Amino acid sequence: MFGTLTSCQRNQDTCSQNNLEQIAKTPKDKALNDGARNDFAIQAAVGTMMEIESSAHMIKHTENRDIQNLATIMLKDHLMAEKELKSIAKQTKLYVPQELPKDKLATLNHLDGLDEFERNLFYAKLMVKEHETAVKLFSAGSSNSNPKLAQFASTKLPHLEHHLAEARLVLDIMMKISGDKGEYPLKISQSRNHEHTD
Repeated sequence: MFGTLTSCQRNQDTCSQNNLEQIAKTPKDKALNDGARNDFAIQAAVGTMMEIESSAHMIKHTENRDIQNLATIMLKDHLMAEKELKSIAKQTKLYVPQELPKDKLATLNHLDGLDEFERNLFYAKLMVKEHETAVKLFSAGSSNSNPKLAQFASTKLPHLEHHLAEARLVLDIMMKISGDKGEYPLKISQSRNHEHTD
């Protein structure tokens, strides 16, 4: 599970918060504003945008290497997934949202308003929550009536499961750094080490 994180740590340029080239805003595509509505495609688009936006924020605003590495992985993989989903939407004439709904924007604003440690912890929790939702969504999406979407969901599901595992590991690290203080509602490990580290 640590493979991707470790390889990212060895590549200083890729993981550096100063390397922001991949965060360029994706231009709006008018072709995606119309078309049939598919619940899976809409929810997948919103989830993907949320993971991209929140990860872009973290790459720019954290000094923590574990968070930087996780955010870099999320940003890279979800940008690719977003591109694939939009391509399918165009091919099959589907509508997909290209802006986050107000509740997601409010979450991003909250993230930006935290101090660095709280922001790191909040982001790690957010990635666990978002990917738990995504795994359920894409598991159900594997039987979507649109065959291209079904294939997309099936192909991406293992990646999302791996992302969830990585997010849980990073959250565990953040919780141990915090001394396991405060609420910890996410059950990330049944055998968590309760020793505190400063």
